[in-house]
Amino acid sequence: MTHDLRILEDTVRTSFAGVVWSHKIQEKQADICSQKFKSLETVRIIASALTSCGVIGLVFVDGLWLKLTSSLISLIVVVISALFKSFSIQELCTAHKIAAHNLLALRDKYQHLLMEIRIGTRSFDELNHEYSALEKEKHQAYFDSPNTSDKAVELAGKALKIKGDNTYTGDEINSFLPEFLRKGES
Repeated sequence: MTHDLRILEDTVRTSFAGVVWSHKIQEKQADICSQKFKSLETVRIIASALTSCGVIGLVFVDGLWLKLTSSLISLIVVVISALFKSFSIQELCTAHKIAAHNLLALRDKYQHLLMEIRIGTRSFDELNHEYSALEKEKHQAYFDSPNTSDKAVELAGKALKIKGDNTYTGDEINSFLPEFLRKGES
């Protein structure tokens, strides 16, 4: 492999790693949004039920504490409903999932480019041109991606570094493939 190809390969590998990280961060942010939505929806349902019970209870009991409690719980329902309307958590969750999907496709393109560099059947200029096109696509994907939180970055780090997301042993890969495509088996 020529010096120029090694430099290109190292550069592509760095871009590939950045896309892997960005993909995982978007996935984790989508998980955070989804969990937040489920939690708020659960609280809203419970608070709505409690408000209804409080209103029904007012028919039978004329206690100030019941009126105050029902009003407070009702306020919680209104605040959560306003949050849903203002921030559209489900749409944000979907946007993060779309960004993760787009970055996953881009990750696969970088991986394919790395394979082509190693195989060595294409010229440096062709490979470099493809890398430039991928870089433009990457910058557009980053531009189109919604912002993420520090928590999503932390969760992505744990998933990639500790849990080994996106890495597979040879045996794991073999288990996914039909017998005739397995490596190291006769």
